[in-house]
Amino acid sequence: MKKILILFLLLIAINAQGQGLPVPANATLVTLFPDANLRMAMMEELGSNDAWLTGQALSDRLARVRELNVGNINNADGLEYLINLTRFSARLGSLTSLDVSTLINLDTLDIAWNNLTELDISNNINLTYLDVGLNNLTHLDISNNINLIYLDVSSNPLTSLNVSNNINLRVIRIWDINFTGQNIIGLRRNIELWDSFPQ
Repeated sequence: MKKILILFLLLIAINAQGQGLPVPANATLVTLFPDANLRMAMMEELGSNDAWLTGQALSDRLARVRELNVGNINNADGLEYLINLTRFSARLGSLTSLDVSTLINLDTLDIAWNNLTELDISNNINLTYLDVGLNNLTHLDISNNINLIYLDVSSNPLTSLNVSNNINLRVIRIWDINFTGQNIIGLRRNIELWDSFPQ
């Protein structure tokens, strides 16, 4: 039911010719982004003229954000309104959950050094770069991410990884992880395995 609702909202957004996902009429950056550091990054992104928008005007402005780089966040609520985001980086935080299901244009996702135990990227078919190193992931399904070129899963408690569908994958970083190439299903010769920390 949740996926049907998300797809319905995305169709509304696409058909609205540049309009963003609807937000409550009295919504502000403060109510949409409860994490102070994420909210500050959004205020910097929007600038002083747009930082105090509400309702549909805020929704439309959020839909124009393409890149966001923020550190030390523990709550990513509000991110779902950035429906045209192509690059998101949130390293060195304490995220335990992250919903990127509405971010179908996402090309780069860098969320290393957090506390994620699960991550659903099945809707993010445009991803080419994914860094989830130094989290607590025991499973990662990348079967829908056929455009993926670079993947870092270093220092996660993974026991296996299936890359059979990832025909464009060229690099997998597996530093400080308890498996080798034998634990990677569908590993091909043209994929480089980086199993050491960069010098």
